[in-house]
Amino acid sequence: MRSVLLKRLSILFLISAALFLLGNNLVSITDPDEAFYCLTAHEMAAHHEWMTPLIFGQPQFEKPPLAYWLLEIAFKVWGESPFTARFFPAVFAVLGVMAVYFIGLMGFRDERKAFLSALVLATGAFYIGMGKMVFTDMIFSVFILWALAFFLLAYTDRRRQAVGIIGFYVCCALSTLTKTPLGFFIAQAAVVLFLLYQRRINFLKSVWVPVGFVLLLGIALPWYALMYAHYGHAFISEYFYNDHWRRFLTAEHRGDDHWFFYPATMTAGLFPWSLFLLAAVADLFKRFKSSVTVMDHFNLSWIVSVLLVFQFAHSKLTSYILPLFPALALMTGNFLGNLLSQIQQRRKIQNLLYASFAVLALLGIAVVGAHKAYMRYVPSLLPVYFLSGSLIALAGLGVALTIKERFQGALYLLALGLLPILLTFFMIRTNLSGYVSSHEASEYIPPRSLATTVVLTSKLNARGIRYFTGQKVAVIDGSPHPFFSPHPIPILYTPAKVVDVIDGQRTTYGVIRKNAYREILKHGAGRYRVKLLAKIGYDYVVRIEALRHS
Repeated sequence: MRSVLLKRLSILFLISAALFLLGNNLVSITDPDEAFYCLTAHEMAAHHEWMTPLIFGQPQFEKPPLAYWLLEIAFKVWGESPFTARFFPAVFAVLGVMAVYFIGLMGFRDERKAFLSALVLATGAFYIGMGKMVFTDMIFSVFILWALAFFLLAYTDRRRQAVGIIGFYVCCALSTLTKTPLGFFIAQAAVVLFLLYQRRINFLKSVWVPVGFVLLLGIALPWYALMYAHYGHAFISEYFYNDHWRRFLTAEHRGDDHWFFYPATMTAGLFPWSLFLLAAVADLFKRFKSSVTVMDHFNLSWIVSVLLVFQFAHSKLTSYILPLFPALALMTGNFLGNLLSQIQQRRKIQNLLYASFAVLALLGIAVVGAHKAYMRYVPSLLPVYFLSGSLIALAGLGVALTIKERFQGALYLLALGLLPILLTFFMIRTNLSGYVSSHEASEYIPPRSLATTVVLTSKLNARGIRYFTGQKVAVIDGSPHPFFSPHPIPILYTPAKVVDVIDGQRTTYGVIRKNAYREILKHGAGRYRVKLLAKIGYDYVVRIEALRHS
């Protein structure tokens, strides 16, 4: 049995490492979010600051410092690059897959179900995407995941209860230092709901619970206390009111504020396993009153605790519910294991496989049909035909295996459903880079040592241009408050304010959008010499020289 476990762990590790680490250097740091985290870590390192997150030279309190510490460590050890920036999120994604495998072993006591659950998580679209991006969400979610893994260890093995409870609270503390105290609330709520389901709430009377809670406070509380001591109301207002309470009351992205946003994200985010997830949910409801297992209670408690925190908030982002995707993977893996082990389920798994491979084939056909809509991003037909042909071929092979009732092989083939998409992304990355990153545009901006200047940017480019050039920036936008969280940079929301910046320096560079470019041409006629250096993605890279200085 031990050799089987080692073999499965090795397979999962290799699959995860390949998916989350390979290719992370091929696309530069993207705007605006990856640039936000990299810029903060860069400025903290430049100022030798380990406690107060900085951006544009000023304190910012959107997130606690742990993720920035990891970025700083990566930058100091290996230098600044897209690969090093994305290294720790990828490592945590791998650790998350391992955690799901261990939870499956403890909860299902079935190695195949544990392996299938981990495989579903590792090959799901949303988890792969988040594992390859510089966000705090993957690190935050994996700390919650490991907290729940430690709890399950304590719950299922009395001999390791102390290790499990202490591990639970340490991971909760680290999640709190990564993003928000909601990390502790989500994990603790999941535990309480589960124990209520199991009618074992007395488990919390263990002597190790208060010990763990004190340890949590000792790890997480000092940073919050330090920020309050140094910044007082400014910290409370930004971190607790603006980034938490205001997001609950106000939609940052109004188009996403719908009740179905998270259910749709959960379903689409687990692609190519979406249909199996829906079938697993239907199966759970069908047997809810007759054969619900301990792991069903555990997964439901986990999912409900995340949705209780985020479903009723008006600000909705897909990344917010990343912590529940391991529970969805466990639910789906359990369902898959039952289908494979019960001969009477042959027809059900066959139909689900047919439908899943049909979705892949239809996606392959749709790629060709929709090419005209995204020709600006992918002008060549080669990657389009490659993606379409690969998806259709994968679907055809999967159907062939399903017809022969080689269901396990068909499932493993379905796990490759995202591989053609990832390979195609590598093929088209040079076409996309200008649309997602400021790096190419920033190369037209002279370094600070040659020309100290204020660079005009769009809202989305501000962080990236600052990160890549080190120059001061001013944002051209029609609103005086374009950012949900305040940024300590000039906001040029009228033509007069733009003119004031240009008049204040001999040469002005800009990475701006089309409308701003037209406005500068309109208002600068006879006053400026405006040269379009490049058009990259949606951005116009310009050099503006005030004629009165000539």
